[in-house]
Amino acid sequence: MAKNIAVVGAGAIGGAIGGYLTEKGLDVTLIDQWPAHVEAMKKKGLEITDRDRKFTITVKALHLSEVSSLREKFDIVFLSVKSYDTRWSTYLIEPMLKPTGFILPAQNALNDELVAGIVGYNRTVGCVPTISSGVYEPGRLIRTSPNSGKSFTVGELNGRVTPRAKEVVEMLQAVGPSEITTNIWGARWTKLQVNCMSNSVAGLIGPELQFLDDKQQDLAMLVRVSIAAEVVRVGQALGIAFEPLSADTQPGQFASATTRKTIEALKDAMMSRDEGRQVSKEEVERLGAPPRPSLLQDVMKGRRTEVEQLNGFIAQTGRQLGIPTPMNDAIVDVFARMDTGELKPGASNLQRLKPFIPG
Repeated sequence: MAKNIAVVGAGAIGGAIGGYLTEKGLDVTLIDQWPAHVEAMKKKGLEITDRDRKFTITVKALHLSEVSSLREKFDIVFLSVKSYDTRWSTYLIEPMLKPTGFILPAQNALNDELVAGIVGYNRTVGCVPTISSGVYEPGRLIRTSPNSGKSFTVGELNGRVTPRAKEVVEMLQAVGPSEITTNIWGARWTKLQVNCMSNSVAGLIGPELQFLDDKQQDLAMLVRVSIAAEVVRVGQALGIAFEPLSADTQPGQFASATTRKTIEALKDAMMSRDEGRQVSKEEVERLGAPPRPSLLQDVMKGRRTEVEQLNGFIAQTGRQLGIPTPMNDAIVDVFARMDTGELKPGASNLQRLKPFIPG
């Protein structure tokens, strides 16, 4: 039986999910709060540019105000809004969820328990996105990560392997290689580790990110590793089994990285890991934009960031557990000063974080 699918938040991740699933022939409704984006999709469809092709797909798009006019309820809902919009958007779509339906928070940060608290744990399935994309103009999505790269990890919150989780994984193959896991919390926290160290640093540097010299790139990676080490120590204190970022960057290495020597070793491993992920100048020109973490996209658009739900969450949880998180504390402080206009995005912000790298 065909499933009725909704995507709430049709931006970078939600737009990719909705676009590729629609192209596959699935019944998908895209719901978004950006009026111009919705109108563009209604009139011209959703244009997707990825590393393989450029195409436009006719989609069903709705404004938030049009949700109340729906009559048919949904079997599956992908929630892809910003973390700070999770609560109200879950309440918005909950009445439109079938009794047997469920929501997958395909987002940054840790929103699964928030969603489950509203619709029920039996109606919530974890979904960790690992694709990179952006929406810079209404109706146009640019996917910068390879179509052949890992795209989603799906898993039940209780760790079981269920038919519905398998069904979603099969469905998401239309977007890219996706897998099921019995360790969704480990996958979620590993993505949090990546978001905290990559998104926030990219956001505080701003558009200058792609023009850093070697010395600045070296400092930025030292900051990232220091952030990641704190995230792993906090998560492991809660019993989280992190997934390795690569063969050369295991969770235990981050947890024990408390000296400059251990931070430097991880920095070198991370820089080697990232070298193979660079997008060529020609590829950037063809796509129309370089890879940009979501928080950097927010800074460039002048809108609220998710730093409180990322680094702020680690800082708060660290205080509750008695685990020092000086670098994440500093990240939150820099963004607070950026919000007031005291500081501006730029590579100079890296110098403000330098004192918090372990000595």
